[in-house]
Amino acid sequence: MTNSSVEHTGLRQAAPLLVPAFILLELFGGLVQGWIVPLLDTIGTHYRVGDGALNWVLTVGLLSSAVSVPLMTMLADRFGAKVLLVVCAACTAIGSLLIAFAPSFPLLLIGVIVQGPVAALLPLEMATLKHHRSQNAARIVGALVGTLTIGVALGALFGGTIMEWSGNLVLTQSVPAVGLAIITLVLLVAVPATPGDSRRSVDWWGALLLGLGVAGIMYGLANGPSAGWLAPDALIPAAVGALALAAFVLVELRATTPLFDLALLRRIRLGVPLALGLLAAMVMFGSQTPMVLYLTASPEAAGYGAGVSPGAVGLIFAITGISSSLGSFATPLLRRALSVRTTVMIGTAIVTATMCVLATGPGNAVFATACFAVSWFALGILLATMPGIVVERAPQESAASISGIYNTGRTIGGSISGAVIATLMTVLTAASAPAGADLAEVPAPFVAFQLTFAFFALLGAVATVLAMRLRDRVPAGDASTVEAPNTPDSPNTPIAEEAL
Repeated sequence: MTNSSVEHTGLRQAAPLLVPAFILLELFGGLVQGWIVPLLDTIGTHYRVGDGALNWVLTVGLLSSAVSVPLMTMLADRFGAKVLLVVCAACTAIGSLLIAFAPSFPLLLIGVIVQGPVAALLPLEMATLKHHRSQNAARIVGALVGTLTIGVALGALFGGTIMEWSGNLVLTQSVPAVGLAIITLVLLVAVPATPGDSRRSVDWWGALLLGLGVAGIMYGLANGPSAGWLAPDALIPAAVGALALAAFVLVELRATTPLFDLALLRRIRLGVPLALGLLAAMVMFGSQTPMVLYLTASPEAAGYGAGVSPGAVGLIFAITGISSSLGSFATPLLRRALSVRTTVMIGTAIVTATMCVLATGPGNAVFATACFAVSWFALGILLATMPGIVVERAPQESAASISGIYNTGRTIGGSISGAVIATLMTVLTAASAPAGADLAEVPAPFVAFQLTFAFFALLGAVATVLAMRLRDRVPAGDASTVEAPNTPDSPNTPIAEEAL
């Protein structure tokens, strides 16, 4: 047996609780992300904010994740993944407490920002698995994605149910923070140390410019509908953000250890998988708030919607979340029976079709739930396939950073989608409201939901075209760069059957 094999075996024996700990972590991470969704309507009433402003609850969280994920993963490559896993889990718990006890809406948004590193958990897990479980890392990642979506489903179910039972928003939102505090302590024991590379520098300038760029553009989009698109409050932040992103690209091209290694991404053929992950995230994250608002809208008052209660919304989100999990768990079977290209194209086509149906505005809650569930099953396939490709093709020494790039693309896509939908709803609500009316009391018009779901159908169609270019295997010339002893994308290579 070679030294490397002995070392690999020793690491596996020394970490018997690694995968169970990661499954538990993803479950709790999903709980937090799903918990707040059925409470959005109650949060709007509690803080007296309108439908357009409520979109920013999820969008701000995605924005925080977009900035924190690449920074956390780069720090993991420098200092090791375990420390950063604990830090991210702790930030998620603290943010959950801030959300629960926030006396005002702006402070609630601060809690959402602190909670943002929850999105860094998966790429840090991917990097750890690349080091300790390289033989079946892609398969484990698929299981983790499925567990995450189960957590989102359970979070939505319990969040809505506890809110209806207790009638107390603070109590309801404080529940998941306790579990996160416990799992943070579990990580200290269950996760083995992964050595970092002390020679790697941290691209602080890149992180600063990325944060400034995304925040500036998002802030400009937020102020545009109310202040006017050419008003200084909207135009200046957006212009600063665009300039910061341009400077970010220049810095990344010259940095010794860039936040986004563009040359490496080209070499290991990750452009199409990253783009597909971004588009899938735009649909999944961008559709959550419109879905809640549409389901809770009263047909008598608004002329559309299903008029369901927060508890029913939680149940519906649990159904869609479980459907997404089933899609994630079905992915290895689909990839075994079909090529990865065909698997992804099936997922994108289903998303496109279901969003077209939702754009017609079904008023039946059961039928609308079925449409959402089918679309999320397809999204589960997409979001389980893409990280598997990433972890297979990423070099071990940059696994955290490359995984972080993928997740950052997802969160940026979700942020952009949420901002577009928030802006669209705010503009259309203002246009349809009577003169002098309080926009917080005016429901978004039906056309806003029609355009929203049509937008998601367009994204699905673009993803289908991109999927046609997806390669089923890494080109032979890249073999020296990528460590991938088993490649499930290849029809000639069996998927590892080793137990999780």
